[in-house]
Amino acid sequence: MSGERLGPTDWLNAGLRTLARSGFTALKADTLSKSLGVSRGSFYWHFSDVGAFHAAVLRRWREVALEDIVADIEGTSGDRLATLIRRGFSARSNLESAVRAWAFADEKARAAVEAVDAERVRYLNKLLVEAGVDPNLAKSRARLLNWAYLGRSVSPRRMESEDLDMIVDDMSRLIRWQSHKQA
Repeated sequence: MSGERLGPTDWLNAGLRTLARSGFTALKADTLSKSLGVSRGSFYWHFSDVGAFHAAVLRRWREVALEDIVADIEGTSGDRLATLIRRGFSARSNLESAVRAWAFADEKARAAVEAVDAERVRYLNKLLVEAGVDPNLAKSRARLLNWAYLGRSVSPRRMESEDLDMIVDDMSRLIRWQSHKQA
């Protein structure tokens, strides 16, 4: 990127790549400016300090890990729930794992993760109810589905296409299943 004028989005995207690759401790002006081939002054032109950059990285993560995905799914025709499950279970998980590791060490990162988790569960709940799941069951199933995604996100193994197809089908059936004995 040397010689190019970098904007805040360039820095934030570099921050997300660095976070996914090297963890939150690498989110420093020196480290990032060296990787981008620019001076630290460029960093401080856009961010008052590293703390402001960290807050902006967390907001950018929310955009890519939640808001952009919801917008994409909402624009999808067909089975949006299955599409979301497929996307979640086939996605690379380095960034998700890195943000969650950061959340164990930093209160602001923890608050960002908790807010994203709450929004994910709300969105999953909405999709489940729209798919015909009883509203009394949908919230707990939304949490279970989010936890399944989080468990998948810490696995370094990529799924083969056939395995992914089977998991999406099974997960879709399981979370839509309605008990015949309603209490």
